[in-house]
Parts: sequence; structure tokens; C-alpha cells
Amino acid sequence: MTTQLSYSMFHDVLFPADEVEKGGFNDHRFFLRQLIRFTPPPELPLSDASLVIFDFETTGLSPVNDRIIEIGAQKIKGSEVIDEFSTLICPDVELSQNTISLTGLSAEILKDQPKIEEVLPKFLKFIEQGILVAHNAEFDFSFLKAASARLGIDLDWPCFCTLKLSKIILPELSERNLDALARHFGFNFEARHRSIGDVKVTASVLKAMLSDPRAQMISKWCDISSIYVR
Repeated sequence: MTTQLSYSMFHDVLFPADEVEKGGFNDHRFFLRQLIRFTPPPELPLSDASLVIFDFETTGLSPVNDRIIEIGAQKIKGSEVIDEFSTLICPDVELSQNTISLTGLSAEILKDQPKIEEVLPKFLKFIEQGILVAHNAEFDFSFLKAASARLGIDLDWPCFCTLKLSKIILPELSERNLDALARHFGFNFEARHRSIGDVKVTASVLKAMLSDPRAQMISKWCDISSIYVR
């Protein structure tokens, strides 16, 4: 939690509320935080928007205790992929055995990869003016916000979830995980549980769902407010 300065010209400077509540700053240091925000216009057509489909692999399931070990993303405008982002990351915590089994990644593979301190600013630059999209977006977005917070950045960014979208457009499906949606539309993974492989399938699933006649009511940013992830 943070407390924002009111009536200040420094609108992007935040102070950690927990430090204020504990009577912090006794050593006269200022603990400055940066607020990074993007708010798309409500009437922005999705066909004109830059959609950043992204996926993380992580050391475990907790955004507090675990860390990102791989980022994959594609920036899409209309039906065209206009940019791509993909990197491994060396974490500062151990990988769970489940992560090693799922991804095939290991401490040995990751040890010479860049740290999150180097990667995250580049990723935040990549997503500029883009709306984030992920499958089960609460998971990935929670890791993005946690990683940003550890680097002194409070992230306020639009992000919506293809899992939630599938509940609206494909209510007849009993399963809506990424594997089930890939089967439904006949898509194959180039690499499952690797970020860029999952991103490519998510992008194909999103395109297919938005092409469904039942998605006719979803054409602008304001139309997907119910599946907006905070």
C-alpha cells in the first residue's frame, strides 16, 4: 500500500504507507516511488489498440515469495504482430520442483541470464501505450505488480483476461484453461509452459474468440470493463 501526496506537483512520487504508519523516515531519507500509469480511452476500438499478450514462467505460485524466470510477449495491432519480447531471467530464489518439471528450466540454465532489475524496465518500455492481455491474467499481473513494487514502481495498467472472456463468449465449454481452448480451436503449442509458446496460443485464442458472432458486442475498450484485471 502507498500514500500519494495530495496537492503536490510531484504526482508520480509516492511514499510507502507502511513506513508512514510505523513512523518511518527517522533517518531523514526519502523513500520515493514512481507511479507508472496508462489509461486507454473508453471508446478506443480494440482493432486500433495495441494489445500486449504476455505470459510469465515463475519459480512458484506466490507473487510475494516467488519470482519471474521467463517473460514472453507479443504486441498485436489489428491482426498483425508488430513486436515481440522474450527473455529468461535469473531469479534470486530457488525454483520449485514443479516449475522445473513443467518448464524444463533449471538453476543451471538460468544462472547466466539477466536479473529482473535489468529486464523489467525494458519490459515496461515494451508495453507502453499497450493494453495487457493474459490467460488467467490475475496470476501473471500479480507477479508483474509485485516485481515492479520491489523496484520502487507502482504499476496502474490496463489488463484483461482471456479466461474470463471465454466465459462470456464460450459458455458451453466445461473447461477453459489454455489447453482446453487450444483443443477447442484446433491450435497447437510450439512449447507448452514456456512463455512465448503460451503467448502465441493465447494470441490465437483471443483472435478466434473475438471473431465469434457472440463477440459482436465487444469492439471497444469500454466493452470489456467486466473482464478488466486490477
